[in-house]
Amino acid sequence: MYIFDGNLLKLKVEEGYELVEHPGASACIIYFDNKILLVRQYRKALKEYTWEIPAGKIDKSDENPKSTVLREVFEETGINLNESKLIYLGKIYTTPGFSNEIIHIFFYKLEENQDLKPQQLDEISEVKFFSKSEFFDLVRNNEIKDAKTLSSISMAIAHNLI
Repeated sequence: MYIFDGNLLKLKVEEGYELVEHPGASACIIYFDNKILLVRQYRKALKEYTWEIPAGKIDKSDENPKSTVLREVFEETGINLNESKLIYLGKIYTTPGFSNEIIHIFFYKLEENQDLKPQQLDEISEVKFFSKSEFFDLVRNNEIKDAKTLSSISMAIAHNLI
């Protein structure tokens, strides 16, 4: 039985454990000219802006994680990805101690520069490409704290993609 059944997540107690059920999400590293694309958005739970790779939750209408990432990248950046060029890197468990949330990680190499036009202006305040050295400066300065972004870059490096 659920203690809470909301729009995004559900909370239940099972064998003494409080467990959060989440529909999952997809995220994508977009790479162009040795640069990593990040979106800046306000996160209400943190009460601050964060730099992250484009990502979003899997909606009930989505057939799979790939369709989610195609939709989310367009909404957050204005970029239409070619589905056949998406590379699936794997999945991460965000908080396995109390949640079943899985984020599917994709990689996409842009072949030409594109106009960055976020469709969700209420959520995304900025979209920008960062060189690898700028990205790692942000990490060293603790300006990128988002776990999916940090994990995803590690996965891309392990696959020799960046």
